[in-house]
This record gives sequence, C-alpha cells and structure tokens, in this order.
Amino acid sequence: MKYFVERGYDVHLISFAEITAERVGELTTLGIKYHGVTGNVHLKRFWLTLKDLKFVGSVLKKEKIDILHSHFLGPNVWYGALSGFHPHIVTAMGGDVTGKDWTPSRNAQERFLTPYALRNADVVTAWGPVLAERLRPYVRKGVNIEITHGGVDLKQFKPGSKSSFLRKSLNIPEDGRIVFSPRLIRRLYNIDTIARAAGLVCTQRLNVYFVIALPETILDDEYVTEIKQIFADSAAKDAVRFVPTIRYDEMADHYRLADASVSIPDTDGTPMTVLESMACGTPTVIGNLPDYDREYFEHEATTLMTDVKDPHSVANTILRFLSDGDLANRITDEARHRVTATGGYEYQMGKMDEIYRRVLKP
Repeated sequence: MKYFVERGYDVHLISFAEITAERVGELTTLGIKYHGVTGNVHLKRFWLTLKDLKFVGSVLKKEKIDILHSHFLGPNVWYGALSGFHPHIVTAMGGDVTGKDWTPSRNAQERFLTPYALRNADVVTAWGPVLAERLRPYVRKGVNIEITHGGVDLKQFKPGSKSSFLRKSLNIPEDGRIVFSPRLIRRLYNIDTIARAAGLVCTQRLNVYFVIALPETILDDEYVTEIKQIFADSAAKDAVRFVPTIRYDEMADHYRLADASVSIPDTDGTPMTVLESMACGTPTVIGNLPDYDREYFEHEATTLMTDVKDPHSVANTILRFLSDGDLANRITDEARHRVTATGGYEYQMGKMDEIYRRVLKP
C-alpha cells in the first residue's frame, strides 16, 4: 500500500481481522485510509453477513473506488465478490492453496464462495506458478492468472558485514557457527524438528549455536514449552538462543550473522523470509515441498531441501552447509542472483502497477 500511495494512488483498507491502534496509526501516517473490519461470512446468522456486505458497499461507493483488490482466499475475498464490484482483483498466497490435490472444500463458505469469487474475478494473481496451476480450473476462461508476490526490499536485505554487537548480545563466541530459524514457533513451521536436529548437530559440532525467533505475541504457549524442553534434554541445551520479536529493520543483521537459516513448514508458497535470507547471501535450508516456485527454490542450485519431519535429514543438511564452504558459496551466489533479478519489492510492485493500469483502461 505504501508503494502505491507514493505513486499517487488513493489507497483504502478494509481488514478481515482486527488491527491494533498502533498499526492503524502507522497506516494513517503512511496516507492510507483505514475503514474498519468485516467479520466472517455467516450462513446461519445471515443478518451479520448482510450488515458487513452493506458496510463494504458503502465504502466502495462513498470513496469512489476504482479498483477492489482482495488478498487471501477467505472472508475478505468472499465479501469482495459478493459486493458485485468490478474490476475485482483476487490474490492467492502460499497458505491459501496447498497440496497438489487442493480443492476449496474445508467448509460450506469456502466450498461455494471461493470458486464463486475466482470465477467472477477480473484478474487473479498467485504467489507462484504452482499456485496458479491449482487455481486455473476455478478461473473463467480468458482471465489472466498473473504471478506476483510481495517482493524483498533489496536495499535492506543484501550481503554485508556480520554484526559484532548482535553476536555479543546473543552471547555467542567469535568462532561460533550460527543457525537461524526466523519463523514463528507454531506447529505448522516444525520448530520441534529443528530443535531435535539441533541436538544431533551439536553432538557432532560443539561450536554451533541455534538462534530461534520467539516473538512476544502470537504464541502457542504449549508448543513453546515443548520446544524448550526438547532443547533442554539435548546436546543443544547450552547452544540455543531464543530472541524476542525482531524488528523489521534488524532482520537482515540476523540473516547476515547466520551461517545458515532454516525454514521448514508443512506448507509454503513463496515465503518472504526465505527470499530475504537468500538476498542476504545466507545459505538456506527449506523443506522438500511441491508448493515452491522452482524459479527461486531449486535443490542443490539455490538452496538445500530436506524432509521437514525428519530431524536426521535436517541435521545432515545443516551440516553440509557448515562443513562445505564451496557448496555454500556456490548456492548462495546463485540464490542471490535469482532474487535480485525478479524477486525485489520494486520489481514485483511494478508488475502489480501494470495490472492496475491495464484493468483501468476503458
């Protein structure tokens, strides 16, 4: 939204989830007009749905909106489609469409409203070609499915010196090797597999330290306790560093400090965390998933892939990067080349700008 405000667009936001007052203030400061929140689409309590639908329609009319762009295949996309507004652009992201046999059938709303929204969209965008292939049966003939994603800020995420201050604050010795896990501690991200792999790594390499992102919010307390216990019972008990919420402007320092990063969720699409790591020149371990865009994520070329449920596989993959500098350099060079070619924020937002201008043509 910031990109388009800076280019003269009048940008408005309706959210499908509550936003904190602090975030609303940030939106306002950026010049984005925030209108409020819709709820879910209710079938039994249909009057709530009608109320939210009226709210969406009133914003579209009052603000004289030219383009409606709905992100994520959920209630917001459904409300966008039910509003009957055109042009309507629908964007599907990594967690929306997973598995080769994906169908929109988790509940009645998704089963009927997701195909309806896709069928009535003027443009559909997907965060990777695999997602686009899965969406194609639901998109009407003649409607483009464009491949776009959020893009990495290449001005911030780039190779650079390792922060001695950060290393010192993490209490990691100068000769210590570092493995960084940037994803939230949720079961989806298999942090328990990483924790068990850490114990295996530390039985072979005593100077390896694991930095685990532990945000102060959005936590599964039971899972956090489980992760901490796995570390406490392993050879990595003194080699783990849990770090609280990492500010966006500090994230690149964590990637650059690391000798490898690990991101192994059960499902994924085109994850910005992995692209950020690659842009910083950090060797990256990811899961061997069918959802990945092979333009960026190619085993032995831009990353090393592993079994997300097998700690031994994860440990051995990490150790390959830590023990083979030539392999790490070759892979990180190619990874950064691909990200800088098409994965940058400016490049991807420029593609979306072209789509906006195209749908606005009379």
